Amino acid sequence: MNHSKHHRWRYLTIATIIFFLGTGIWFFIQPIQESKQLEQSLSERFGWATQYTPPADGNILPDRLERFIRVREAVQANCRTFQDIVDNVIKLETLESDPNLSGSQKASEGFDSLKSMFSAAPTFLEFLDARNSALLTEEMGLGEYIYIYLAAYGELLALESQGRYADQEDAYLSPRARKEYVQILDNQLAALQAADQDASSLALVADLKAEMAALADGSHSSPWPGGPPGRTAESLAPYHDQLSALYCEGIVRLEILQKNKGFNFDG
Repeated sequence: MNHSKHHRWRYLTIATIIFFLGTGIWFFIQPIQESKQLEQSLSERFGWATQYTPPADGNILPDRLERFIRVREAVQANCRTFQDIVDNVIKLETLESDPNLSGSQKASEGFDSLKSMFSAAPTFLEFLDARNSALLTEEMGLGEYIYIYLAAYGELLALESQGRYADQEDAYLSPRARKEYVQILDNQLAALQAADQDASSLALVADLKAEMAALADGSHSSPWPGGPPGRTAESLAPYHDQLSALYCEGIVRLEILQKNKGFNFDG
């Protein structure tokens, strides 16, 4: 009798562990699947980012910039939350060498930092979902968003190597993102070359070719470090202060990430 009870308890314990493991996996996979479906809806509605063709002359209309700004406003809270996680990564990296903290303080702060870092995966999904939901609301595809983002923030991105997050990978464009942006510029170049040519369009052709080459060979780690050319700069100028206030330092890799192509998370 006791032997039988022992087996029943053991089976019950194993079943309970399996149940909680299964539930945990389901709660992890379910948000990923929902996030994937949301981005799929975005790509079905507007196409993949690399299919986007910017205005041939580079002029971004006020309505599109205002929509972009509303998307930026929608992700600000998520942006700050993710920055907090990156801050905790930095703190953890420097904690051990801090002479002003006792062993117990280091242990306590290290535990708090680790606890924050464990929230990175759900925070990552929440950020992308907030961005993609806002894009759908504003009728803006990810390609257009990336195009405006990199035109508006090129100069700020070029300063990341001098900022607080200089040693963090998320502060920089991934090779994939650079390659995809080159394709977007190539779409613009093709549209421009197909139109009637004048002095300003010929100058823009030269600017686009030079920037594409600089991104392809790595001499520019991010586009337009001196600011975008011609009409793009002119169209952004009235919104300069508003756009700058909505820039989120240190997480550009996350900001323009696409994850649905092959479910690739490399940026």
